[in-house]
Formats: sequence, structure tokens, C-alpha cells
Amino acid sequence: MALEEELKALDFEIRRLKVQYDLYFQGAVPRPPTDQHGSLSRAMRKLQGVELRNLSERFMYNNIVNKFNTFQELWNKMMRMKEEGARVHPLAARAAKRAAGAANGGSAGPPTPARAPAAPGPTPKAAPAASPSGSFRIPSKGQDEASVRRLYETFVAARRDAGDARPLAFETFSREISRQTAAMQSKGLCEAVEFKIYSRDNKVTLKVKAVAPKEGS
Repeated sequence: MALEEELKALDFEIRRLKVQYDLYFQGAVPRPPTDQHGSLSRAMRKLQGVELRNLSERFMYNNIVNKFNTFQELWNKMMRMKEEGARVHPLAARAAKRAAGAANGGSAGPPTPARAPAAPGPTPKAAPAASPSGSFRIPSKGQDEASVRRLYETFVAARRDAGDARPLAFETFSREISRQTAAMQSKGLCEAVEFKIYSRDNKVTLKVKAVAPKEGS
């Protein structure tokens, strides 16, 4: 098989493996595609010493390697989250921490801890509470695109983890964030707007809250 055909076949296998992982994380299949993942990893390693004769082959090879590594990182994170039973989406937790150290004054609170087991005995069954996945602060003036981009990526990842694969363009999301920020600012003094990502009943939503200026600022 020619190298170009082999690279195209690997790209197809990566996309097929992604579909299999998506089905597993959505609960459609009981077991992860571990065997298929291992087989594809071995095939990728065999290409490491292959001589790439032209620019087209190098481009295809680098693109496939980057795609596979990106998917592997995502799959590993989601596997850990599934095994640990974490309530907070790991992508949201990391993005919230990055936002906390950003120059725009972003901050995020600690992840919501898991509730302790209830004491034995008959207790009324309460409705499941919404679980916050991350908190982001967007300045009310001079909106920082990097902060909006982090919020967007975390929101999309949380929706995907909840089984919602509908496309959402960044431009559409950014306009909605700008609209909500302006609406909160119009209600009074507002230094920033805090957005929290909530997940409940496999539905992901944004909660918005104005952050008042600190005294003396």
C-alpha cells in the first residue's frame, strides 16, 4: 500500500474510533473501544520511522499525528472523569483556574464537592440539583475575546459530554455573551459579569450574575 493511501486509511480509523468513544461516553455501548484504540496506536507507532518523501506526505502525517494526540488527551480526561464519578467537568475546572489567573481579573471558585452520603432512614426524595461546571468573569467593558473563547470551549465541551452534539458557532456565542453583558450593565454599576455553566438532566445552561465594583474603585 502506498504511503499516502496508508495515511488516508489511518485518518479514517481515527474518525471511526472517535465515533466509538462518543457512543461509549453517551452510554450507548457498555465498554470503551480499548482494543481498537490499541491497534490504532500500534499502527501510528509503525509510521514514526517511515521516510516522508515530499511535502504532501509530511503535511498529512503531521495532521494525523496531531489529530490522534488531541483525541487521545480528550479521551483520557473523559475516562478519568467517568471512573472517578466527578461532578465537575474537568475541562471546566481547568479553564476556570486559568481564568482566575488571567490579567482581566477573572476568578473561579473551587469545584462543588460531592455530597456526603445521607444518613440511613426514610427520607423524601429530592429533585436533583443543578451542578455547576465552571465560573468565568467577563469584564463589562473592553470584552476580552480570550476569556470569551475559554468560556465558549468549556460550554461546548460540557454540552458534548451531556450528549448534545449540536454545532454552535463561536461568533453566535460571542454575540450572545455581549448581549447579556450589556443587559447586566444597563441595570446598574457592573464591573464584570460572572457566567456559570450548569448541567442538569443532560441539559447545559449558562447562569449570569453581575459583579459590583469594589468599594473605592
